[in-house]
Amino acid sequence: MKINVSDIIEQPGASIPFSETGSIEPLADGNEDIMLPAPFTVEGVATSTGEGVYVQANVKGTVRLTCSRCLSSFDLMVEFDCEGRFVSDPDVPMSDEEDDIESFALVGEYCVLDDMVQHELLLNIPMKPLCKPECKGFCEVCGANLNEEPCQCDAPGTQATLFGRKLLEALEERGKDNGSSKEEDLQV
Repeated sequence: MKINVSDIIEQPGASIPFSETGSIEPLADGNEDIMLPAPFTVEGVATSTGEGVYVQANVKGTVRLTCSRCLSSFDLMVEFDCEGRFVSDPDVPMSDEEDDIESFALVGEYCVLDDMVQHELLLNIPMKPLCKPECKGFCEVCGANLNEEPCQCDAPGTQATLFGRKLLEALEERGKDNGSSKEEDLQV
């Protein structure tokens, strides 16, 4: 997705509205690619700064994620605002007041929005995505997907699992390091 800014680039303060719909390449987040199954819509305003173009935009689209509890794939609708400055050399430092605004390359007379949208999209995806808030995940003993079937294990709490014992040990150790007791750490 790109916007033609040839009409405003030589006129500091001049703005143009834009609305673009298009595909974005899949994102790499750690070990997994984040798929983008449907086109994204990007609407906003591009304003000439004299040194480049400042873009404010609202982005809407769908990402395909993997649930952190049950490992099933699901689609999540996302909507977020983003901003960026497009300049001929994005590596040149700007003034202190503009340091928090990400810089992107101005390609001729075009602002190519893909990098700006991908950058902000990564910041707006949940760190631990859930297919639904009430996702039950897997049984830590038998591995059954508790969303699809009840597990055949004993009732929870009757037998400590290796994970449960390690968690309690870690909490107890953390309590010693922080000067608090184990009971204080375990309270919700």
